[in-house]
Amino acid sequence: MKRFALFALFVLVAAVLTSCGLYNSKMASDPADVETVAVVEDAATEQAEETAEPVVAATEEVVEEAKPAEPQIFEPGSFESPDRCKNCHRDIYNDWKESMHAHAWTEKWYQQDFMMAHHETDGATDLLCGACHAPIAARTGQLPPADGSMFDETAKRGISCDFCHTVTGLDQMYNMGHVSEPGNEKKGPRGDGRSLYHGVKFNENHTKADFCGSCHMVIHPANGTHIIDTWQDWKTNWYGEQNITCQDCHMTPTPGVQETPGRAALLGKWRDNMPYHGFVGASSYVQDAMGNKKQAEMAREYLKSAAEMKLAETVAGDGNLALTVEVHNVGAGHKIPTGTTYIRIMWLEVIVTDATGKVVYSSGLVDEKNHVDPDAVFFRVQFRDADGNLTGKSWRAQGIGYDRRIPAKGMDSETYQIALPAKGEYQVSTRLMYRSFTQATLDEAAERTGEEYPPVESVEMAAAQTRVVF
Repeated sequence: MKRFALFALFVLVAAVLTSCGLYNSKMASDPADVETVAVVEDAATEQAEETAEPVVAATEEVVEEAKPAEPQIFEPGSFESPDRCKNCHRDIYNDWKESMHAHAWTEKWYQQDFMMAHHETDGATDLLCGACHAPIAARTGQLPPADGSMFDETAKRGISCDFCHTVTGLDQMYNMGHVSEPGNEKKGPRGDGRSLYHGVKFNENHTKADFCGSCHMVIHPANGTHIIDTWQDWKTNWYGEQNITCQDCHMTPTPGVQETPGRAALLGKWRDNMPYHGFVGASSYVQDAMGNKKQAEMAREYLKSAAEMKLAETVAGDGNLALTVEVHNVGAGHKIPTGTTYIRIMWLEVIVTDATGKVVYSSGLVDEKNHVDPDAVFFRVQFRDADGNLTGKSWRAQGIGYDRRIPAKGMDSETYQIALPAKGEYQVSTRLMYRSFTQATLDEAAERTGEEYPPVESVEMAAAQTRVVF
């Protein structure tokens, strides 16, 4: 396999991110550059910050090793188009083509953020982000330029068949450390199949969470901030200890560890379990917007299987209701939310009504402009930039400013102090809600790019109700 001189460019990323205009005073003060999410929906109040996890020294050994591996480069055309694969692997192809992996480069929600980072960092983030979203382009020298003008048709297809099935190993467990060997021999989790077109070889990497984790673990190259920590989170929790892998849950079309029988190829062996290549996650909004209704509904099923809520309440003699809302992570093999948690939000909605149905207390409601109550209790991550402000822009991160998420098999709780106005019976309704983006993020993106984005949806992940009497 060939190595190439882009190693110097990856080293340059670290230098540019700390020295370019990204961290100058204009970046924090110019409204055109500041993310409006911080104003509208971050809700990183003093109380929330007191309960948030501190800046993570994360796993010091990982941060200490957060240096770029020597990248690889191959000739354009070294990787095959997924259209070639669909001739035999039709079912797998049809599942994959509507996955987030297939649209990892082309979907406009990613592109607007990617280009914003490109402009703010003079291109320093092109390969940091693009290596995972357009791995074939990165491995064939077609990225940069960031606009994709040099991409061939295969490079535009995101994370496609031939990239994954020509991986032979991992150089590092972050920032896309996969080792590629494109060619006629295709690697996979079994190796006992036969093909008249290509060779078939077992590769243990395809059976491990590490295969996924090398992209689902992103570390800021300049300061070691964990931008995405899904793999490390999994590795150090109960699921990782039990070796319940990413593939076990996310390569099945239903929540949890399931088996789906089928064939990998038209004339292939019948398998008791055929991994689902739709790679279901939590992206119901994007899937809906792209017209993939089936995938959107599966994403909502995953969200609804992740959490449960429990309530405890006491009413004092003066009518003060102390309502404790517990959120339990019962179904996710990682913290919720995870992944790009700095653009996602999960929050508590609480409504108390009297016997006539009149609302006497609320928190976490959505207003007429589709923005979430900024005083709601939020579960998410926000970075802290060079000026100490919270931001959802990962390239501006100097550290973690706010981190309140619910660990796998763990729980978090919030106690609300609510003054009941009069004697009587009250209905208490609570919900755990989720959004793939804040509405403010989409509003800002639409204004900046001229693109139209459907209003972001709220997904109910869990709910609980109770009645109280004063």
